[in-house]
Amino acid sequence: MMKIRVLFLVAFLILSLSNLPLYAQKSGEELFKSVCAACHTVGNGKLIGPDLIGVNDQREQEWLIRFIRSSQKMVSEGDSLAVALFNEYNNIPMPDNNLSDDEILSILNYIGETGTGATRVTTSAEAAADTAAQVAAINYSDDLLREGKALFYGYESFSNGASSCMACHFIQDESIIGGGKLSLDLTGAYSKLGQAGIQAILTNPPFPAMNTALRGKNMTEDEKVALIAMLHFVDQRYNKPHPDQTGGLTFVVLSLVFSLFLLVNIYVLYDNRKIPA
Repeated sequence: MMKIRVLFLVAFLILSLSNLPLYAQKSGEELFKSVCAACHTVGNGKLIGPDLIGVNDQREQEWLIRFIRSSQKMVSEGDSLAVALFNEYNNIPMPDNNLSDDEILSILNYIGETGTGATRVTTSAEAAADTAAQVAAINYSDDLLREGKALFYGYESFSNGASSCMACHFIQDESIIGGGKLSLDLTGAYSKLGQAGIQAILTNPPFPAMNTALRGKNMTEDEKVALIAMLHFVDQRYNKPHPDQTGGLTFVVLSLVFSLFLLVNIYVLYDNRKIPA
């Protein structure tokens, strides 16, 4: 009888413990800072993505849950609003988020509370904007440019072991190396994204491959600044509009016409040649 009671007690304890969460669920604020704040602000303007102030009043809750979980799925399905947002923000994909409905709702509640000013806090997005402002005051020295290029091309290793940027990305500069072709050409990235945008992407990459490559290998702030400075230089020096190629096309067309004319004349002259007696 005693053994049965002990077994019953053990079973009861196991069932009770199995219903306990393995870890405390993060608050909406914590989730926002870790998942959203690298690309979004609440009331501080656009960053990589739109300012989220008032988003709860602008969109249906069900739509927001689906979009936050997988915006690219909605884009591929042809959702007109998702496609419009994707196009408006430079076709930069928002990463999928493996969050429960309750976790997404806690983020939305936090955004709503923060937007009213009731719980105004400094987010990591604002910190990124502050870093961008500091970058603006930096003297883009030759040393900083060399450091950025060394990190990009892999001449110098990232402190946390991340792969060099050139493994996937290309830039146009005086180097004959250029870089990889697996991802975006970054020559015009500075004009397209600005300082805050590049800072946000390096902090929390929205691209799945880049996110995976940098997982657990976060760059230091100094490394980010060096890369931003390098991309600023490359953009100013090499991001030029392509020359008008209509002149070259005209030359090709005229060459073809002349060649055709010449062939016709040769054929006529050959066909009408006089055969000697």
